[in-house]
Amino acid sequence: MSLRVLRPALWFALPVVTVVTMAGVGDPVTETIRYLITWLLTVLVPGVLIWRALAGGRSVPQDLGFGAVLGISWQLVIWVACTGLGVPNLQWVPALGFYAVFFAIPALRRRVTWQPGPGWWQPVMAVLLLFAVLRTVVGLLRAWPLPPVAFDRHQDVWYQLGLVQMLKHDITPPDPSVLGEPLIYHWFANASIAGQSMMANVEPSHLLMHQWQITFVISLVLAGWAAGEALSGKTWVGAVAGLLTGVFPATLQLAARPIVEASPAQVVQGPTGALAALVMLGMVGPVVQILRKQTTRGTWPAMILMIGLATGTKPTLLPILLVGSVVVGVYSWVRERRLPWRIVVLGVLASGFFLAATYTLTGSTGGSRVQLLAALRSQPYYAAVSGDESFPATGGWVLPSIATGEPRLLLFAGTLLAYYLLINAARLLALLGTTTSPSRRDSAYWWLAGCVAAGTGITLVFSHTGYSEYHFVRTVTALGVVGTVAVASTLVDETTRWRPVLVAAVAGFLTALLIRLLWFPITEAPTTVGRTIVALVVPFQVLAVVGLLVVFLTRRRSRSLVLLQVIALVLAAGLPNQVAVFSSNVVRWTSDRPVLADQNDRTYLTENEQQAMLWLAENAEPGDVAVSNVFCMPPRFHTYCDDDAFWTSGLSGVQQYLGGWAYAPKNLEATQNRTSFLTQPSPWPDRLQQSLDAVRRPTPALLTQLHQQIGVDWIIADLRAGPVSPALDRLAERAYANSDVRIYRLR
Repeated sequence: MSLRVLRPALWFALPVVTVVTMAGVGDPVTETIRYLITWLLTVLVPGVLIWRALAGGRSVPQDLGFGAVLGISWQLVIWVACTGLGVPNLQWVPALGFYAVFFAIPALRRRVTWQPGPGWWQPVMAVLLLFAVLRTVVGLLRAWPLPPVAFDRHQDVWYQLGLVQMLKHDITPPDPSVLGEPLIYHWFANASIAGQSMMANVEPSHLLMHQWQITFVISLVLAGWAAGEALSGKTWVGAVAGLLTGVFPATLQLAARPIVEASPAQVVQGPTGALAALVMLGMVGPVVQILRKQTTRGTWPAMILMIGLATGTKPTLLPILLVGSVVVGVYSWVRERRLPWRIVVLGVLASGFFLAATYTLTGSTGGSRVQLLAALRSQPYYAAVSGDESFPATGGWVLPSIATGEPRLLLFAGTLLAYYLLINAARLLALLGTTTSPSRRDSAYWWLAGCVAAGTGITLVFSHTGYSEYHFVRTVTALGVVGTVAVASTLVDETTRWRPVLVAAVAGFLTALLIRLLWFPITEAPTTVGRTIVALVVPFQVLAVVGLLVVFLTRRRSRSLVLLQVIALVLAAGLPNQVAVFSSNVVRWTSDRPVLADQNDRTYLTENEQQAMLWLAENAEPGDVAVSNVFCMPPRFHTYCDDDAFWTSGLSGVQQYLGGWAYAPKNLEATQNRTSFLTQPSPWPDRLQQSLDAVRRPTPALLTQLHQQIGVDWIIADLRAGPVSPALDRLAERAYANSDVRIYRLR
C-alpha cells in the first residue's frame, strides 16, 4: 500500500478505533463522538492556529503538539468569559466566532500553511496515536468502569469530579464538601473538563474518568513529539520522544514486583498532575525560542499563556521552571559575560506567578514541610524494614528513621535512594546534555537539565501531608525522557557506528526481559536490609554488568559512542515491562475477563449509592444544598474514620453542608505535622453534629433551621453510614429510596 493511501487510512482509523474501543468499556458512542468533535474544534485546532500566529510554525508536528497545550488556555478563556457572565451554555458562540475572526484577517489567514516534512511522519504519528489510545482503553479505562457500576475507585476521583461539577457554573468555586468555604486549589484542569462537558453535553463523570483521558494521551504523544523535535531539530527524535512519552512511557522497572510508583503521567484520579506533565512539555516550545534567541513578536505572549496555564494546573510547575531558569541563567551569564535579561524575565515570570498562586491555588499544601529524604516513605518496603509508620510531614528536618543515625537504617535509606534514582534513570540521563558536546553549548539543554534535576530533587526534600511530593518528579517524567532522546541525537554524526548502539539496545531489552521472567517472585515484603537490596537494587546491578560487558567488548570506543550505548541500553530496558503489561491488558480485554471490584476496599461504593446520587444530579437545581450522614470511606461514621468521602458531591453536583473534610485547608493545617489529615476531628464540629442529628435524631426545629436559615434543600441518608430515623418520613418528603440510600426534600 502506497503512502498516499496509507496516510488517510490511518488517520481515519484513529477516531473509528477510539469510538469502538471506548464503546467496549461502556462509553456511549454518540457521547464519545460529540466530545471528540468538541475537543478538536475548541482545543486542538484553535491551539494550533494561535501557536502559528504567535510563535510561527516550524513544522506541522510541532504546531500540533504545542497547539494541543496552548489550546487549553484558549478554551479556558472561553469558559471564564461565558461562565462568568452566567451563560455557560453559550460557550460555542465565541468558540466558533474565533474561526470567523481568524480567517477574516489576512495576516492571520496567511499563517495557515503546510510544511510537508518527511513523507513517513504522518503514518508513524498515526500509528503512535492508535497505540496510545488502545493502551489507555485496555489498560486504564477498562479498569475504571463508569458509574453506577459498583466499584472501589480512589477517593480523589470523587474530589476532582466535585470540582468539575462546581466549575460548570462558577469561576470562583466553593469547596463542594463544605458550604460557604472558598476552594483554595489548582483547578484549571477541572475547569477545562467542566467547559468541555457543557459544550459536548457529556456527563462530567464520563468525561473525567474516560473521555478526557483519551484526548490527554493524544496530546501527550503530540507534545512529546513536538518537544523532542524542537530541542533537536530532527523529526525522528520527535517520533521516538512521542513513543516514550505516550505509548510506552520510559520508566526503568525491571522485575515485575514491586510496581514502580513514578511511572506514566496518566492517572485517572489526578487530572491536575497529569496535565502538569503535558504543560511542562508545552513550555519547551516558547522556552527554546527564547533561549536560542529565535523569538517572534508572539513568543513571549505564548510563554505567558503557558505559565498562566501552569500556575492554575499545578503550582509545582513554577519552582521547577524557576530552578531551570536559574541554572540556564547562570550558564548564559558566564558564557555571554553579561546579564541574560531574557532569562531574568523568564525567572521573574515564574516567581511572580508562583507568588500569586500561594494565595489562591496552593491550599492543598497545608501542613507540608521541608524534610530531607521524606519521599522514601513512599518507597517499597519502607515501613516493613524501618518500622517507621509515622504520618507524612511528621518529624523534624530529616526523615525520622534516618534521624536515629542507626547504621542499618542509613544503609537502608541509601538503598531506597539508589532505587529511586535508578527507576528514574531514563529521564536523569537528560542531565548529560550539560556535559557533552555540542549540547553543552546549547542553553536549552541547560534549562532542561535544571528542570529535571529540580523535579527529581525537590521530591526528595519536600514532605507533603498526602505524599504529593511525588508530583514534582511526575511533572518532569515526560520532559526528562524527551531530553534524554534529544541529548542522544546530539551525539550522532556521520561517523557514528550504529551496530554497537543496536547491540546495547538489544542487550538491555533481553536482560530486562529475562529479569522480569526469571527473577524470584516477591510474596511478602522484605523485613531486612539485605533482602531489600536483593529485591530492589540487584536487578539493576545485573543490567549494569551487562552494560559494562557490552561497552568493554566494543572496539574503537569513543566517549560519544559509549554514552549512546548507555542511553540505548537504559531506554530499551524499560520496554519489556511496558510491552508485557500492555500485552496482558490486551489479552484480558479480548478474552472479555470481567474487572472485579474489591468489596473489602474502604473506597468501595455500591451501585445503589451511586444511583441515588445520579438521581439527585438529575433532580436538584443549581445552588441546591444537601446535608448528609456521609463523611468517611467506608461510609459508616465513627471517631477518627478516614474523612475523605467526596462521592456525594462528586456524583450529584450538589453542594454539601458538610461532607468529607480531609482536603480542606483548615483540616490540613490542623495536623501540625503530628497527625494524619485523614483522621482529624472535623474543623466544623457544630456542622458535624447537626448533620448527624438531621439523619439520626431529626426534629422539626432542626430541619427548619437547616432549611430556612442555612439553605439546605435535601437530606442524604445512607444506611451504610449509620442509623436513619423513621421520623424523617414524617418531617420531610421522601423523594427517592433504594436499599442503601434515602433522599428527602425539605419543605
